[in-house]
Amino acid sequence: MVIRLIIWIIITLSVVFFVVFNVEPKVQVHLLPGVTLGNIPLALVIIISFILGLLAGMILFLGQIIKYQLELRKTRKEKFKETKKEISGGSYED
Repeated sequence: MVIRLIIWIIITLSVVFFVVFNVEPKVQVHLLPGVTLGNIPLALVIIISFILGLLAGMILFLGQIIKYQLELRKTRKEKFKETKKEISGGSYED
């Protein structure tokens, strides 16, 4: 957990570094053949690229999160059934 936090801090600081020092240059962005956006600040291109990368990563990771939640729910349900079975059995172990 701490390692991930450190990595995110490094990534964020590097993005901020590029944004601060590359405010002036204007670039052309070629989206598709024949589709060009001109005179866009480089800082804006960097920030948008970073945000799109974050969104893509979150979408790719979403499947694993859902799988983990389903497994956790199944485990809790099984544990609840076992506990209920032990309680209704009425046997005590001293």
